[in-house]
Amino acid sequence: MNYLAILAGAVSIMALGFVWFHPKVFGTPWMKGAGLTEEDMKSPNPLIMVGALLMGLVISWTLSRYAGHTEEGMSQFVHGMYHGFLPGITLVTPALISKGLFEQKNLGWILLGAVYWVLAITIAGGVVYALTPIS
Repeated sequence: MNYLAILAGAVSIMALGFVWFHPKVFGTPWMKGAGLTEEDMKSPNPLIMVGALLMGLVISWTLSRYAGHTEEGMSQFVHGMYHGFLPGITLVTPALISKGLFEQKNLGWILLGAVYWVLAITIAGGVVYALTPIS
């Protein structure tokens, strides 16, 4: 198990989140859909950040369980992205859409979160695979 790869994958999820949910990117519509204000976001609870990092570690650890093998003609980063994209699009997206529909959120807000998670898990897969030695 490559702990550095797992940590790097989790950090990549957090880094994308800092950009994606920045008010000048998608943060403003996300806050509006979530019923939050910029004031609510000025001093985030450290436990939220710790919890988010822990969840990123769980996701990266899960991706690492399959890392270490190779696919002919494909870089390890691209191979990892593939292994991140599949669960992102087939498991996470349907779960988030279903949850959002029951919460009666608008489709734009639902898709904003779903696309973020597909990208985040795809990138984390690439990072984890790229940093895991081939066995």
